[in-house]
Amino acid sequence: MALDVNTNTVLRALRRLREEGLLEFRRGRRVRVVGRAGDRAELLVAATELVTWAKTHGYDIDEVIDIIRSLY
Repeated sequence: MALDVNTNTVLRALRRLREEGLLEFRRGRRVRVVGRAGDRAELLVAATELVTWAKTHGYDIDEVIDIIRSLY
């Protein structure tokens, strides 16, 4: 079935999904789903809340990043 969608539009969408951590491109023409959309959205909400809290309590971004790195 042909959907008459521009190839560049499809490739842009695939790249964006890869950047969001939802797809993984493999050698050749393989594309694999590696994440769920909700996971990234939840992480973004939590990170936004953390940054907002840190700002209101006087932490700068470098301190927050150092704390996060120490947890890894």
